[in-house]
Amino acid sequence: MSNIVFQNHDIKAIKLLLKEIGDERYKVALKDEGITQPPIPMHGFYLEYECDTKNINLYYKYPSNVVLFIMSALGFWRVPIENWKMIRK
Repeated sequence: MSNIVFQNHDIKAIKLLLKEIGDERYKVALKDEGITQPPIPMHGFYLEYECDTKNINLYYKYPSNVVLFIMSALGFWRVPIENWKMIRK
């Protein structure tokens, strides 16, 4: 059975969301996930809405296709409304 999720790779929207999250909260989220080297290029960040759990999560995908969960974005005002694409996992 495939899960349907919606992904958003809009860099401008993700930059605004990261600004709302703030540096301190972002660093704590990285530490909580055991990420010692923070992602640098913006093009790897994306948001994912999971239809079954209704969670909105921030991820980072490295060029090597390694995907890191960073934090939940549920409840932040700057979660984008536009540019979501449906993906089957």
